[in-house]
Amino acid sequence: MTTRAMVLAALREASEPVTVADLTATLDLPATTIRFHLRALTDDSLADAHTDVAAGPGRPSVRYRARSGMDPAGPREYEMLSHALVAALDAAPGGPELAAAAGRRIGAGRARCDVETEADLTRVLADLGFDPEIRPVGEIRLRRCPFLETARENPAVTCSVHRGLMQGVLDAHRVDVEVRLDAFVDDDHCTATLSRVAG
Repeated sequence: MTTRAMVLAALREASEPVTVADLTATLDLPATTIRFHLRALTDDSLADAHTDVAAGPGRPSVRYRARSGMDPAGPREYEMLSHALVAALDAAPGGPELAAAAGRRIGAGRARCDVETEADLTRVLADLGFDPEIRPVGEIRLRRCPFLETARENPAVTCSVHRGLMQGVLDAHRVDVEVRLDAFVDDDHCTATLSRVAG
């Protein structure tokens, strides 16, 4: 259990609001450590702080109590979620098309139309961890895949999301360009080719 989790658990187990000194005695931790975690828990709306009315000289005591809510700190298991969602889409009729449509919505939402189209597409890909490299004649080399394990397991769905993402950025810029995505070229990179829509 992390120190933060220990402090939060102690707050939740207390029958009444507690001071830093109370928590120091209960958890056998330095007061500075307790204060640090109480400040963070208060900032995350998981604890309330109430200052006592001063009964004499000196600084009045601050008492803390836990609030309800899930703690946003701690590990995330997004890889498990991505595997589950990709498997569900793979089993659904038209799964890759649904994945591409979802990617398009995300891409359109991340686009910044005050930026030149290619620069904006490169920015979005870089922000998401694809490590893009602009190549000549409308080609972008993706030197990294932030969903590599999922993409190797199910490229039809995962790469459809990525292609849709890029298409969504281009759509937001209102350019007649479509994206082709070739996955795992030479097992070294993926290649996005941008070409003008005929007609």
